[in-house]
Formats: sequence, structure tokens, C-alpha cells
Amino acid sequence: MNVRDPLAWQDALAQVPGAAAAADLSVQPLSGGTSNATFRVRTREGVFVVRLHAPHALDLGVDRAREVALHEAAAGAGLASRILAADPGGRFLVTEFLEGAPWQARDLEDDTRLGALAQTLCELHALAAPVVPALDLPRLLEGHVAHLAARDAALGQGLRLKLARAQDILSRQADAGRRTCIVHGDLSHGNMIGTGAPRLIDWEYAAVGDPLTDLACLAAYYPRVLAHGAALLELSGVSPAASVSDLAQLAWVYRWLSDLWSQRLALARCHPSPAH
Repeated sequence: MNVRDPLAWQDALAQVPGAAAAADLSVQPLSGGTSNATFRVRTREGVFVVRLHAPHALDLGVDRAREVALHEAAAGAGLASRILAADPGGRFLVTEFLEGAPWQARDLEDDTRLGALAQTLCELHALAAPVVPALDLPRLLEGHVAHLAARDAALGQGLRLKLARAQDILSRQADAGRRTCIVHGDLSHGNMIGTGAPRLIDWEYAAVGDPLTDLACLAAYYPRVLAHGAALLELSGVSPAASVSDLAQLAWVYRWLSDLWSQRLALARCHPSPAH
């Protein structure tokens, strides 16, 4: 099997229960990851997930210590897979495999499924948040803009205008006084597993922040979700502290962040930086 970092793979595999019995080992690449290499590993002791991390993910806003702490908090509440091993150097993560079908994009237009997701978010946002490194979203946006503008000066002016708009929205939302809590930060349908209230995978962009963030991410990826905005705000417990207008504005920020992220990822793949 071809992996970017054979040593990290061997170190990760050593943390998988039963993996030492090579005759009983089955490894299958998992789709869905865009910057990491993820594998389902089956042994006689169970089914597990090994994720090998791309160094450039740190340029995209990932903090491995924050991810692990928040993932573990969610796992303790039954909302995420149990972590078996997290490399201190951030090279890999080993977790249990969550059985169940991933959601489909069409599920996010279904009132019943959206209600089930809102239940998961209610439970997540009610958890006690551990102390973790902060995610400074304005600074992250500034970094993306500076990096992209340096490579294409013609885009710089337009990017800076959007940055000013995003910073204004974030400033006004920060002044709304909503309590901070654990947020998943990347609610794409492939990160939701199972029927009923889903469990969540891929906690790379989790943070302690505004609970409206999760709904804004969802609406950024799936704009039709805004048609269900009022119900989602109520069912997830975010209203009356936020309105559908607040949700739409913050969704614009996260839609632009996603676009910047995609551009940075494409550049990182073409021009990889030295490992952090």
C-alpha cells in the first residue's frame, strides 16, 4: 500500500487493536477526505479508522490539540467515535469505526432528518467545553487572503473587499452575546453517520465558539437549508438569540471561507510546503 509517510503509517498501525496479526488484517482506503489519507482497518478485534495527516492542513486552520480535545468531549457524550490514539506530533489519529450509513445531500432537504440533526447539535452545544486553543476566524481569513493575493495581485482588491465584509459580519455576530460552546465546524453530509440523531465524524475544524456557526456551515454547503432556517434555529436551541438573517449572513462568511480553503488546498497540493 502506498502512503505518504510509511513511518507514520507503521506507528499508527501499532495503535490498532489486533493489527499485529498480519494474517487477519484488512485495510481499505476511505473516500471523502480532501487533505488527509484515511483507511478502514479491520482486525479480529474490531473495525477501526486510521487517518494520516497532511502537514499543510495546519495552514488551513487545523489545530490538532484542539481537534482531539473536542472530539474526545463529543465521544464521551456518544456523539462521535472513541479515539484510541492521537499522535503527539499530530501525524495520525486512530479511532473506532462508526457503523451506519453516511447521510446524503438530499437528507438535508428533509424536515425529519434536519430535526434529527438539530437534536445532535442541541446535545453537542450543551456539553461543557474544555479549554482549547482559540480559533481566530478573522485572522484565518486574513491569512488566506494574504497568501492568495501574494500569488495573484489582480485578485487582491476583490479579496480584500470581501474580507472587510466578512470581518464586519463576524464583529456584529460576536456582539450578539450568544454563549460559546463546542461546535463541529464542518457539517457536510458525509460527516453525519446513522439514522435518527446522527453521530459526527471529522472534527478537524471543531472549535469553541458561537453555536450559530454549525448552522451557518450547513447553510454554506447547502443553501436550500435556509428555507428551513427558522425551524432549525428553534430546534437546535439557537433562537431567539439569532435570526434567519443572522444565519444567512454568517453562512455567506462560511461559504467564502470554504472557497478560500479550496484555493489554498489546491495550491498546497501543487506547491507543498515543508512539514511543520
